[in-house]
Amino acid sequence: MTHPESTVEMADFLAENLDFCAGWDRERLLDWVQWFVNNDRYYAVKAKGQLVGLTLLRMVDTEKQCHEHYKDTEGGICYVEACVSRFPRCINRMYEMVWNRWSQTAHSMAWTRHKYNNRATVVDMGRIKRRFLG
Repeated sequence: MTHPESTVEMADFLAENLDFCAGWDRERLLDWVQWFVNNDRYYAVKAKGQLVGLTLLRMVDTEKQCHEHYKDTEGGICYVEACVSRFPRCINRMYEMVWNRWSQTAHSMAWTRHKYNNRATVVDMGRIKRRFLG
């Protein structure tokens, strides 16, 4: 399968910045990123023509579904599957984009910490707003 240039750029960015993606073969990583692109579940930030931040997310109903790749039920938990930023302000910008799109339908945001055995953390959207958006 041939992937668009933007998908390749995002996959390369993730491979360079996320340990768990670095071990994946290229086709798997490209297909994974393409799924988020196809489902409009990504937020990217560029500076001077370079990708500097990327967030991939899925909407799920339960914490358990956070661990099921490609599961998107359009539920009330905004699960951030990957978030990479080269600059601290960029993370806030991506969370602002996510907030603007999903805060009306999502009651919580979740993410897993790969370095903590993939334990899911689920946080109320009001707390997310105070933490990331001031």
